[in-house]
Amino acid sequence: MFNQNTSVDTKVAVLEQKVNTYEQMMYKIEDAIHAISETNQNISKMLAVHDERLEQVMRSDEVIIKMLAEQKKSLEAEDVDLSDRIDELEVKINDKLKTINKNLEEVSKIKWMTVGSAVVLAVVVTAFSSLVSGFWTPSEIQTHRESRIERTN
Repeated sequence: MFNQNTSVDTKVAVLEQKVNTYEQMMYKIEDAIHAISETNQNISKMLAVHDERLEQVMRSDEVIIKMLAEQKKSLEAEDVDLSDRIDELEVKINDKLKTINKNLEEVSKIKWMTVGSAVVLAVVVTAFSSLVSGFWTPSEIQTHRESRIERTN
């Protein structure tokens, strides 16, 4: 590396310059290591914050899942209750419809009985009026009197 002709002072100066260069490189390496160390610490802090946030999210998810399960149970209970109430109302409505149908049948029977009675009454009244009208007309009265007189004679 060194020639034999070079002086010791030159050799020392070159070596000092190289050592200075190496020292500067070492300072730069130390600065880089320090910067990397600070970045590593910051990343560790960020990871800790992110882990804490993830844990909070997981806890809130668990709470939400529990609330949804409770809500589901509540809705299922209400659904069963509503189904029971609907069944009860259906039975009541069917009973009322049966009662109404019976009443309608009775009203229908009464209506037809009334119509039948009216028809019979109309026939009887018509027959009676034609019979009575035949007896009470003046010519019929005269004929009726004459037939009585002839019978008595």
